[in-house]
Amino acid sequence: MRRFSSLAAAAALFLVPACSTRTLNDAVSIAASPTPTTLTRVLGRRAVDYAANPASLERDLKSVSDALDKLFHVLRGKAEDKWGKDGAQVPSAKRYVKYLDNYKSRTLVDFEDGSVTVETVDQDKPRQSLREAVVVTLLTPRDPRSVDLFSDHPVKLGEEPYLLGLVKDQDDRDIRWEWRAGRFADWLMDHSLSERTITRNGKPVTVRSVRIAMVPGHLERSAEKILPLVERQADAYGLDKTLILSIIRVESDFNPFAVSEAGAFGLMQVVPGTAGRDVYQFLHNRPGFPTGAELQDPATNIRYGAAYLHLLVSKYVGPVADPISAEYCAIAAYNGGPGSVLRTFSSDRDEALSRINAMPPDHVYDTLTEDHPAAETRRYLQKVVMARREFRGI
Repeated sequence: MRRFSSLAAAAALFLVPACSTRTLNDAVSIAASPTPTTLTRVLGRRAVDYAANPASLERDLKSVSDALDKLFHVLRGKAEDKWGKDGAQVPSAKRYVKYLDNYKSRTLVDFEDGSVTVETVDQDKPRQSLREAVVVTLLTPRDPRSVDLFSDHPVKLGEEPYLLGLVKDQDDRDIRWEWRAGRFADWLMDHSLSERTITRNGKPVTVRSVRIAMVPGHLERSAEKILPLVERQADAYGLDKTLILSIIRVESDFNPFAVSEAGAFGLMQVVPGTAGRDVYQFLHNRPGFPTGAELQDPATNIRYGAAYLHLLVSKYVGPVADPISAEYCAIAAYNGGPGSVLRTFSSDRDEALSRINAMPPDHVYDTLTEDHPAAETRRYLQKVVMARREFRGI
């Protein structure tokens, strides 16, 4: 119970836009509350006027970062208790991981290679546990608020599943309702159940699992699901929708539950203390930052990501006259920051912009992919440009 309280308190910090050391005590006292309104009311009292207290903004951003570190640390520890040190898995930008049933069952969805794996280490009733986990996996809603990735809490079912249209049952049918999910789970038990052995505390443990392949073109289908949100923000900020889609493709592979240990959230992997902070100031004309919970909402996340791209193009690495060159600079800056983009061309900002504007777009691209100081950013620009080809016809 003490360990759970610690986890719940960390989760509360992770969701709150303004934190203090006292917030931890508040969170512990209400962690077991069944009413979300209580949580909202208590944490809502922590609001801070950051314009009048700028130092508190830095402290609160540090608190949120520390809380997320704690969440991952505690989750990994609980997973290791059941799956062994080498078998523990935690969520990431492109990988959905959800534990159930006292951490004995789990779902692993790799959005990059399009695979869904459901497995259990339950030794008493493995078939029943695995079947239940498969049904939950197939029916898990798209809304991240229905899923607590950092605990084994049950998933709240009912809304449209995020895997709808991305996986099919044995009859090549979509899986929307519990009866069909249950029937497919039974079929999987009979036709694709596999076993392997892991070591836990020096002893062998049997893992039973099933694997489901996503349909061909699953990334394009995922893109279509969020296309209205993307188009709305593309229109609002004068961006090409394929630019936003390609950023999402490279950042999260359309994982609606994306969260990374680096502190980035959501489809466009927005970091609250950097891009999130800048966009918050831009949108609200006051200092602040979005919460992790807000950034897990697809509409909010895409709004923040698109607004940040707008700031990069119009303010941070601008003005760049050629729109294609401007996009190349914005893409590189989205990953590595605007300062390093400009320094790739010159240590002097004005001289850097002058050189960029004197180059044709293909020379700007070549310079960024060959001379940018960060190998990750060089590869990132290449990946995003290649990804845009996937969405030209969407």
